[in-house]
Amino acid sequence: MTMSAKAVLLAGLMITANAQAEPPRMRVRPAETPTPAPSPGDSYGLPGAPNERALRARANLEALLQGRIYTSDLSPQDLQDVLDFERMARGIVPDNRTFQQQCIDEEVRRNGGNPTQLAWQVIRLKCQ
Repeated sequence: MTMSAKAVLLAGLMITANAQAEPPRMRVRPAETPTPAPSPGDSYGLPGAPNERALRARANLEALLQGRIYTSDLSPQDLQDVLDFERMARGIVPDNRTFQQQCIDEEVRRNGGNPTQLAWQVIRLKCQ
């Protein structure tokens, strides 16, 4: 996930949390054990102690969306887990291609998907 995508998602979470009709009257700490619990072995794609981190990410996301906590209340690791959990829940797959590979893919599409040998040389020069 690129830094700008993280910033957009973080801004969206902050706007959602701040867009409540009335400001929250009390701030609570991030929840430790939400309900319902996922099935055994379900890690939501998060590394580490999967169940604990995934459960905490789910609880923190719910609390953020309900306005019970703020993003500033979360540690950097918890915030990253919330961002990863939300991305997985929405089915958004990060684009892990390098800039050069993205450029090559885009240029190949512009050339109709089957560039000539000369076009490949131009693409290589263009995407260096």
